[in-house]
Amino acid sequence: MLRSMYSGISGMKNFQMKLDVIGNNIANVNTYGYKKSRTTFKDLISQQISGAGAANGARGGTNAQQVGLGTQTSSIDVIHTTGATQTTARTLDLALSGDGFFPVATISDLARVGVDRGNQMGNNKITGAIDRAMNLSYTRAGNFYMDDRGYLVTSDGLFLVGETGEKTLPTNAAFTKSNAALTAINSFEGSYKKVLDAVKVLESKSNTLLSAYNEYEDALATGNSTKITSAETAAKNALKDFTDFVEGKAGSSYAGAGYNIAADQFNKPSTTSGAVKDLNDKITAYNGQDPVSDIITPVSTNVESLTNTEYPTADPTATSVTSDISKIKALLDKITDSKVDLDQVAQSVVTFENSAENLITPKWSDALSGEAGLIQIPLDAQSFSIGPDGTVTFVNSSGQLNVAGQIRLANFANAGGLEKAGGNLFRESSNSGKVDKNANGIQLDELFAPGTNGVASIVAGALEMSNVDLSEEFTEMIVAQRGFQSNTKIITTSDEILQELVNLKR
Repeated sequence: MLRSMYSGISGMKNFQMKLDVIGNNIANVNTYGYKKSRTTFKDLISQQISGAGAANGARGGTNAQQVGLGTQTSSIDVIHTTGATQTTARTLDLALSGDGFFPVATISDLARVGVDRGNQMGNNKITGAIDRAMNLSYTRAGNFYMDDRGYLVTSDGLFLVGETGEKTLPTNAAFTKSNAALTAINSFEGSYKKVLDAVKVLESKSNTLLSAYNEYEDALATGNSTKITSAETAAKNALKDFTDFVEGKAGSSYAGAGYNIAADQFNKPSTTSGAVKDLNDKITAYNGQDPVSDIITPVSTNVESLTNTEYPTADPTATSVTSDISKIKALLDKITDSKVDLDQVAQSVVTFENSAENLITPKWSDALSGEAGLIQIPLDAQSFSIGPDGTVTFVNSSGQLNVAGQIRLANFANAGGLEKAGGNLFRESSNSGKVDKNANGIQLDELFAPGTNGVASIVAGALEMSNVDLSEEFTEMIVAQRGFQSNTKIITTSDEILQELVNLKR
């Protein structure tokens, strides 16, 4: 067979590979942080027909005669030029303006990482070498997110690794004190809801009673006996329904559940038991326990059960209706005051609850911890921002500025030697150079703060776009297509020559 056929085959295979690389580049033209690849070729071995000859006295030298046997792939390079920056105005979109990679990882050894898990809080620090606790990868794609615990992660859930902020966890004493307070609040809420509902119903029935008495008074003014009788009956029925509810009268639909019962259970005199007194006892105990937190003022309220003199106790008559109406209006005024008092009670309880929850909330400082770890933004933070040096700060629920951590960057002696791992990730290879310079595991000082040691600074609210140039890729596609076609012509031409040889014998 002709050698040209096999040379053509090798050329077709390599141009096909070149098209594969071009196709992948074009497919990733809109992939953030993507680095394009290119294909280079080299020739295969050459068959030597005759060797070179040196010059002598009789004649000059001669060159070697060699026939090449085709081509092969020399390299598939990853081109790490910086892509254009696209502004997004999203706080967690980060672009790198220079060299370096974001270190991201999954946890390989949970015992070495102080991550929040379930009801267990962690300090976010990594114990020992980073790469012994985490499976590290590297990326230029800076579209990060907050997970349900506030950690900065990639779209695939890989943690962003850096220097963590100083996070102080609550003590066992704080948990004990807080849990006791929250238990007391939960017990109080049931009684509070009952009395609040009772006051609302009482207000509704008082308004109904006032309307009935007003209609009775109006009927008396007309002198119409039919209207008077009807209005008097309606007023009596309204008073009975009102009284049954206030007293929780046995045999009525309100038996055992009237206003007086709810009010007594909520706010009996201070010498006896009641929901308010019980809560105040817990508040007094809270104020006297360690660790010291906000001193909570005991709850006070004027909500009490009604006495018989504060609303009509006898059926209305022509002579009593006017004074009865005055009593009902005075009652409605007191109900309005009671609603205000109950609202103040709710505010006091919220203050107590906030103080108790604050005891078991981790505290952050305005400084970095100096240790490697995960970057976490508390879920109750009012706002947060990321600076050019990678420092992540947030305003906590109290309005104070705290530091969540600092993003660090990895750099490699030969970034082109990194291996693509999919998902916008690169992995360290034997030819990329190592982050771990001392062979003692990756330490925090081997990851650099943005803007130092020759690594990029961070541009927040922007993303690095793919560095694929479509005009270049289409040009290379044309070259590859024509190269492939030319190699097919070599094969078909060689086939025609072989056909002529076959035809020599008829």
